[in-house]
Amino acid sequence: MAQSNAAYDLSLFEKKKAKVTPLHSKRATKAEKRRQKIQKWLNGTAAVAVSCLVLVVVSLMITSQVKLTEINNAITKQEALYIEALSETKRLESELAAKTSAQSVEEYALSVGLRPMESGQIDYITVTVPEKTETAKETLWASIMGAIKAWLN
Repeated sequence: MAQSNAAYDLSLFEKKKAKVTPLHSKRATKAEKRRQKIQKWLNGTAAVAVSCLVLVVVSLMITSQVKLTEINNAITKQEALYIEALSETKRLESELAAKTSAQSVEEYALSVGLRPMESGQIDYITVTVPEKTETAKETLWASIMGAIKAWLN
């Protein structure tokens, strides 16, 4: 071990290169190249499939967020319309109450030429109700009975 100015000797932790012994068989080399070629194609296909899947998931998320935003905007507009309708209803109810109050009705009646009623203008009407009126059935039976009595006598 050589002494250096460094606090640690990092050369002790470096990996040592292993010696690779090449295969000398042509068949083994061709098979290895074929396997590597197939593995490379599979890796590329897998990368494309994963990329497509990620793209589909991201596009679905974006689409759902757009729809959610549209729905939230529609809800906000409907709530604003509802609040506006409530305030309009309250305004109309208060306007109706003001127009139908006793004082406003009296003022309107005076403005169109009506005047308050005087005590001498009151006339009472008496109605007599008849005790019993004959119905059509009773009259029919009475005429039938009268015809039978006349025939028997």
